[in-house]
Amino acid sequence: MMKKLKSNWQAIALTVVVLLSLFISWIVWTNPFPFEGARHENFNNNQSQQYTPQSMGDVYLPTKAVETNKKGTQNQLYSPKANLILSVKKELEDWKLGRTNVVKQNNSDVYLSYLRRRNSLMLTYPDEVPSSVFNETFSQSIDTDRVNQINHIVIPLNGQHEIYLLGDHHYSVYRVRVEQGKFNHIRQLLKSMDQIPVDHKIINGVAVMMYPRSFELPALGYQITTQNIDTLSASLMSTNQHTTITANRNGNETTYTDGTNRRLIFNRQDGTLKYENYLSKDDRESTSQIFPHFYNKLTTIGIPLDNLRYDEVSEHGRRLNYRAYVNSFPIFNSDGYGEVTLESTSGGNERFWLSLYSLQVPLPIDHQMVKLPSSADVINQLHATNRMRDIKDLRVGYIWKTDKDSHVVKLVPTYFIKYRGHWVEYTELEK
Repeated sequence: MMKKLKSNWQAIALTVVVLLSLFISWIVWTNPFPFEGARHENFNNNQSQQYTPQSMGDVYLPTKAVETNKKGTQNQLYSPKANLILSVKKELEDWKLGRTNVVKQNNSDVYLSYLRRRNSLMLTYPDEVPSSVFNETFSQSIDTDRVNQINHIVIPLNGQHEIYLLGDHHYSVYRVRVEQGKFNHIRQLLKSMDQIPVDHKIINGVAVMMYPRSFELPALGYQITTQNIDTLSASLMSTNQHTTITANRNGNETTYTDGTNRRLIFNRQDGTLKYENYLSKDDRESTSQIFPHFYNKLTTIGIPLDNLRYDEVSEHGRRLNYRAYVNSFPIFNSDGYGEVTLESTSGGNERFWLSLYSLQVPLPIDHQMVKLPSSADVINQLHATNRMRDIKDLRVGYIWKTDKDSHVVKLVPTYFIKYRGHWVEYTELEK
């Protein structure tokens, strides 16, 4: 035995080293957070970053999850440790949905009752999506001729073999038969989630999620990653034709042109970009294909998609806004950081707005809790300013406060108000 061990000691040693390496790798991949500190210390502004590829369905996911119990009490569910909505998506991809019927339209009371449906889980989009996007996201094939736009997905948790699709426009309620699906798997996913009491109301004709009591959310810290302007400009300005890109600098702005129909304006002071591509009407994308078309543009540009989600549609369905999200809450910044807007005009022109800055990884900071007032208190304060008639929506999210020199972002929770078509931090309207 000893002779065999001596003669094979190299093979044995190599085996031990390989096993030890696999064990260490397993620890790193299953417990990555403790090792982040060392990685942050070596952060390089221009280093190449590795991002998880996102599918179209991931970018167009619903962003809020609300559970309504048997008594009718509603809670928004979120967690810094688990992505509930992504987990539900994976479950629904294995379901088989069947016949779709119209339950009710143009009745706000009935619509509100489905928003508050007892013993259910509701997934909510930040704005309407075409039913074709729902099909793409959840690997389904519901009738897109019958169901137009979707704002909410209501999943009963009492064993009914049906789900409901709700569209805020015309207060549309659709019933979809579930021919195959395991509801008990959905119920299991709801355990151990953080909860915030919520309710739903219709304000100025719009369905709004309200927070009936004051509550707390943690302030968060994130590292900023900065994209290389040369790489971005090459992605945006490249064509199949042999063209020469020229760059002209004027103050803080550099304008890139290709001599034909493309122009990129880069503001180096705030790190923002505006891109324009002048096309003909015949070359423009059809409105029905805007959602997949712009997703393909996002991947072509090469911006990080990890935290980016679809957020709004406007200009008759031809402008889409994408926004960074954290723990199911949107992030806002007055300079447009963490935000991308893509537009294809009816005349054929394409316009993109974006910035060099995006969130990289969370930082281990002191988790200071921030207390937010109830929605009623916020609305009462806004009533005092005589601005309520210009307010269309209300959301809780995070405001991006940054020190660009240190590449660190502090995210502070607060309310945002849709005022005259723009999202504004609510204290700005009290001035």
